[in-house]
Parts: sequence; structure tokens; C-alpha cells
Amino acid sequence: MSLPSKPGEKPQFSDTEEEIYFLKQVTSFTRKKHLVPDLLSGNTTEDIGHGISIYLCKMKSDGSGKTDIKELWKNPNYPIDTKDYSCWMNVNKKTHKIALSILFTGSDVAGLWTMNLDGGDLKRIITPTLIEGHLQAIDSPSWTPDGQWIVFAESLRGAGRGRIAKCDMNGGNPVYFTEGPGDCQSRVSPDGNMIAYVHIGDAITGGLCLMGIDGTNPHLLQNPDDKRRRNHGGIYPTWSPDGKRLLIIGSGIEVIEVATGRRVLSREPVLQGKRGTCGIPQWGRVGFVGSTPVGGILFTDSNLERANWIGSSKLLECAGAKGSCQW
Repeated sequence: MSLPSKPGEKPQFSDTEEEIYFLKQVTSFTRKKHLVPDLLSGNTTEDIGHGISIYLCKMKSDGSGKTDIKELWKNPNYPIDTKDYSCWMNVNKKTHKIALSILFTGSDVAGLWTMNLDGGDLKRIITPTLIEGHLQAIDSPSWTPDGQWIVFAESLRGAGRGRIAKCDMNGGNPVYFTEGPGDCQSRVSPDGNMIAYVHIGDAITGGLCLMGIDGTNPHLLQNPDDKRRRNHGGIYPTWSPDGKRLLIIGSGIEVIEVATGRRVLSREPVLQGKRGTCGIPQWGRVGFVGSTPVGGILFTDSNLERANWIGSSKLLECAGAKGSCQW
């Protein structure tokens, strides 16, 4: 998407270049000097945070061309908690709409939102409410290809219950596909016929699941390669562009053939000599992208043979990294 150069002009979209959309949260600080050093720490200054801004941003698939598209929230009641996976975002190719769920933040920002790719028409379509005395949390939004429905995972904080549901593009007409108690991380297939999700359970009852787009035939994806475990254990399923494979985070990063359940690729990332993993992956035309345990964003090719890591200079310095890693 190219932003308009003049007010009133529409954004221009291109199918030849892949882009990644993400949120950026910025907090300003003012350094205050104490007249008397702190008795416990001995510090003579204190950094006081003020002013929170949350931006919709984009960049190219190699991490270049980072652009602030629009400031979505200014001075919310609470910042988004960045110590956990608080945000899920999904883009619909047909309608050029974003579905965004935010979990761990203040009540003025939490919930399920939709917006245009230029940040316009931002609206909250599901506001978390109390259900059976527990706060509702919405995550893993995933559009159907026609842009008319959003499949998501609903959990109740403190209740240990999660289920897969869908709503229309305005948050209405909810339909619940499962009753859990541990169903999460839903993803709609590229052809719109299936939903992949994770059922939390033991080695026999839990694992990677599939069902029809209407909730029919929910079942575990069998694992013919492992005699000890009959199904695939892993998290954060994401579909290949052709819909024939699923990537999951298990013992490293694994790629599963949907038709047979066979594991066709398995790699474990090593960053600066330490084994790691990739959180909340997305599978694009170029390769994979996901977050890293130490912060930042990890990019790979489609065969997991090369990887680059994009992060702030502070994160890179703390991790002792140079911006790339070996597989």
C-alpha cells in the first residue's frame, strides 16, 4: 500500500510486493533531577514516563522501508503490555481491512478492532465484558477470504476456558464452534474451507486440530511419524499460501503436510549460540516472520535456511546480536 500524497486521494495497492503490518508503542520520558540522592539506590535522577502513543506501521518483507502509517491511540489509560503476546493482527486481502485484537492493556484499548490499511475507520467491534464473573478476552482473529467473517478465540481470564467462535465484520451474529475448555489460536485456511486451531490437553487429547469453516468435523491432526504421540503437539499454527501445509511451533519450527499429517520440515533456531524459537509466526509468499523471545522480529526464507532479525538497537545490544542468526 502506498499512502496518498495529497489529502482526499485513496491509497494505492500493489499485488507484487509483500508488506508486513505491525503496532509500535512509544513512551516519552523526562529526566528529573533530585535535590537529594535517593536513600536506597543513591540515584540523583529519575526518568518519569509521560505520553503514550500507539502507531500502526508497515515495512517490507525484508524489514526495510519501516513507515509510521497513523497514530491510533494517544495517551491511553494504560500501555499495551509488551511482556506477553498481547496483540494479534490479520489482514484481509480482498477488503484491505485489518482485524486487531489486544488483550493485556486498559479497558479503553482492549478488545477486537477493525480498520483500513491506512489506519482509517478504526472501530472496536467487540468490547470485553464479564461472562460468568470472568473477563472476556479475544485473540487470534482470522478473516474469512471474503472479508465477511472473523474467526477468533475467546477465553475467560482465570476460568481456564477457551473456545473458537466467529462474528461478522461488525462484531455481530456470534457463532460458537467449540466449547473447549482449552481451544485457542485459530487460523482460517487460504481457501476459506477449514480452520486450524490448538486444543490444550495431554499427549493423547491435545494438539493441533482442524475443522470445517462451519465448525463441522473437529478432529486432531494425526502424526504418523511419531509412535509415542498420535497427534501433533505445537502452537501458533499458520497456513502456507497454497493451504497444503501448516507451520507450528513445537520442538523448534515444524512444517506439517495437512493431507497426510507428515512432518516435512523441522528446524530449531540458534541465535548467538543459544537455542530459541519464533513466536506467533506468519507465513507469507517470501518466507516466515515472527517475534523472538528477546524482542524484535525474525524473518526467514521459505525453507528456514536463512534468517534475519530486526529489533531496536537496545534489544540487539542486550542480546549481543548483530541482526542475523544461523539455522
